[in-house]
Amino acid sequence: MNYLSVGFKVYFLVLFSVLLSGCFFKEEPLITHDLLYAESGDQVEVYAREGGKKYRWKQLSGTAVAIKNKRTSTLKFTAPTVTEKTDLVFELKAKFDDPVHDQITITVFPILIINGVRLPPEPLPEENNATLVGIDSNDNGVRDDVERWIYTTFEDKHPVHIEVGMQSARTWKRIFEGGADKALETVEFVHAALACQSYYKVYAKYYDEPILIFESISLFQQVKRKVLSIPERTEAFFAYDKALSGGVYTLPKSGTRKGQCDFDTAKVVGE
Repeated sequence: MNYLSVGFKVYFLVLFSVLLSGCFFKEEPLITHDLLYAESGDQVEVYAREGGKKYRWKQLSGTAVAIKNKRTSTLKFTAPTVTEKTDLVFELKAKFDDPVHDQITITVFPILIINGVRLPPEPLPEENNATLVGIDSNDNGVRDDVERWIYTTFEDKHPVHIEVGMQSARTWKRIFEGGADKALETVEFVHAALACQSYYKVYAKYYDEPILIFESISLFQQVKRKVLSIPERTEAFFAYDKALSGGVYTLPKSGTRKGQCDFDTAKVVGE
């Protein structure tokens, strides 16, 4: 007869229980997020696991802030005024059955106002990359991190750079939402952005207007590099692009290309 010894049975049951608890009863982290973003002046709240007997928050580095109550499960403070991206590191020590501790980094960005436009805050990567379109908190058709990049990259150049960059960025929302099924419709908006750019880069001088864009790499391509930040977005673009393969497409005639801009050219260029 085959049988297990009592000692082996006990060992087996203990080992099985340990493995089972490790697989199915993993302890909840003390702090849910590893990284958070905020802007100067924001009211920041970070929540820790409830049910502890004691809590104590401590700031380890960065511009000093006033923690509203160091001995609760929630960290609360006002983000400091900063002139550049600044990391604030906090530690939480807590006691449940046993003492535990954890850390969190909160990155504070300065409020960005460029050309009179207050830009949206930098989105959390995990939220921004959860969908193809990403976070567009001001609902202007451009992903928040891409909008911030456009404004900061071309801040010191003629404003037409920002406007053309934003028009280019808006096409990507259409690409991702329309997919391959609406590729033929979407490509018209892509061509409009390219036509607008080419007018101020090549053709304006033929119509007694100044050449304003001198980028060696097109603004559309620069925006594309920023937009395609995760493999899923690149795959979606390839699917859209494949749907257009074999087709013949032409840009508008040079004299009509300014009319393809989706912004007020007279106001931006000063005509």
